[in-house]
Amino acid sequence: MPKSSENPLKQIYFREIKDALLELENLEKDGFYNIPKITWWILTFEDLAQYCRENWMNDSCFGDLPCSCVLDSPESKFKDLHSSLNEVIQLHEYESYFAKEVATLENVRNDHPALMQWLKKNEKLGTEDFFLFWIEWYEDELEKVKPFVLNKQGLDIKFKAGEWQNTINFLEAFNEFYNDKHNT
Repeated sequence: MPKSSENPLKQIYFREIKDALLELENLEKDGFYNIPKITWWILTFEDLAQYCRENWMNDSCFGDLPCSCVLDSPESKFKDLHSSLNEVIQLHEYESYFAKEVATLENVRNDHPALMQWLKKNEKLGTEDFFLFWIEWYEDELEKVKPFVLNKQGLDIKFKAGEWQNTINFLEAFNEFYNDKHNT
């Protein structure tokens, strides 16, 4: 059986991966990416990502287990990058929810039982789902959000903080009241 590098079909996919990465690189403007363009990229290259998810271990030295050969393959790197960016987009979908929750907070901030309910309702988001956003991704002094992206292929993927403003506002308020709750 020929090596994967000799497989013409695999070479076509390698070229498609290279082109997709170039397309992603070209979406950067003034040092930043934006959510609509990343969303477009995710959707445009979903079929390629699906191919990569299904075929990344085909040349493994250990059969059904990954080895260093496949972990460093273009398919593995692309599937990881696509998946990581998709997770970023999914987290960004909370923007409208966070806008509503910050507005609700303004109405309950002086009503202790209602405030405790608000904290309880949002506890998982504030302490788990968006924990890394707050401590690792958001760089307040630089007004940017730089998510962790697995196998980012040398790209400096970051967003202007304004694209995440509702998330930032929610987490600031949540952390203020949540920490007060646990310090009293």
